[in-house]
Amino acid sequence: MKKILTALALSVALAGCATSPATDSKVWMAGNTANVEQQSVRLESNLWIDMMPKVGETTALLKEQMLHGALNLVTDTQLPADMDVTMVVLKQGSVSWVFEGDDFELRNHSENQWEVAFNWQLEVNITKPVDVAVQLVGGKNQTWVVNKQVNVDTVY
Repeated sequence: MKKILTALALSVALAGCATSPATDSKVWMAGNTANVEQQSVRLESNLWIDMMPKVGETTALLKEQMLHGALNLVTDTQLPADMDVTMVVLKQGSVSWVFEGDDFELRNHSENQWEVAFNWQLEVNITKPVDVAVQLVGGKNQTWVVNKQVNVDTVY
């Protein structure tokens, strides 16, 4: 009974997350480049499913589909020092997933490239593209960068 209640609570929480910025048409109208603190920041998205068997992994675990992402934020000069990533939204058809805070890792590769990295168990259709939106905050301003129709690769 506790497992059913826990699953129901998680489903309700995820459904609540999927109705906020994911359904806001302004988010999806943004382009792949945005100005943050007078710097032009570009989003380059890579998504994949890792189907490689791992040592010690059972066949039951292989059936779980983990979506990996490397969302690169790139500028020709230097990324703003006070810029931050607050939210990532993925959308496929009418289904959306919203992630914040500890759901992703922000990696600093250089002064002009950051990576938003994640590994999530999602029910995505790997034969259809995914729209990706990243919310950037610089100072008091929030803006979105979006990549539409990102293909999901499969790694064997």
